[in-house]
Amino acid sequence: MTDVIRLKVGDPAPEITVQDIHGQPTALAGYWTNGPTLLTFLRHFG
Repeated sequence: MTDVIRLKVGDPAPEITVQDIHGQPTALAGYWTNGPTLLTFLRHFG
C-alpha cells in the first residue's frame, strides 16, 4: 500500500513533478508561485 499524504486547508502543497501535456516533466512549484493552481485529473478508459 502506498503512503498517503493528507493535506488540510491552508497546508502548503508538496513539491512534486508531473508530466505536462507534451509528456515533459514539470515542477508544479513553478505554477503556484504566482497564485493558486488547479489540478485536474482525467481518467482514460480504453
